[in-house]
Amino acid sequence: MKTSKKKIWIGCGILCVLSVLLSSWYAVAYNDSRLVVPMDFKDYVFDIKDLPMIVSIFLVCVYLAALFVMLFIHGGKKRRQAKETDVTRKINPKLGCLGVLGFLGFAGFWTYPVDGTVFPFAFFLFFGFFGFYYEGKMSGTFMDERFRENIVRAKLKAYRITFGVMYAALIILCQGKLFGNLEYTLIAAIISLSLALGLGIFLSEYLLYRYDHDDQAEEGGE
Repeated sequence: MKTSKKKIWIGCGILCVLSVLLSSWYAVAYNDSRLVVPMDFKDYVFDIKDLPMIVSIFLVCVYLAALFVMLFIHGGKKRRQAKETDVTRKINPKLGCLGVLGFLGFAGFWTYPVDGTVFPFAFFLFFGFFGFYYEGKMSGTFMDERFRENIVRAKLKAYRITFGVMYAALIILCQGKLFGNLEYTLIAAIISLSLALGLGIFLSEYLLYRYDHDDQAEEGGE
């Protein structure tokens, strides 16, 4: 059952990618590249030929939203099971590949000059998903007292670094308009906050992995 669900999710993802590729080809070949190349949406007027591109983008957005909701629910179930069994949740290290979504944040440098959209910069937060790789490496680990202490150590250090980055960014951005432009200050704030939170998510898993393996190496040396 789980395998069939994974195949369905993968199949839907492939269909979404294909729909974007096909609609992009159609827009370039038959619709003067509308919605593909940068354009000013302030003067945008709907054309029936825009429908394939609009539908494909909508499907991708729905798929990503559903995927994140599914991962959130699944993660909550795994955490509850971990508390009940004293064993870390089992996840696939390949989920760390989701961190690639963080590169979508660079789309903001394209959308902002076109229509002033700054939302894509928030995608930098997803760089934190690279931490799933290290969490997956520790799947099924028995959480003894030493391991729980390492969890606390890792989270505390990750929080210190995260808040340190946010604090430094706040001090810098509060000095005034960045390059004389208040919008640039807003963009810098969004990027700083997203990267800081993503860094915190990643570090909490990476540091735990490092602390645990350092302890094992010390025990092995003894």
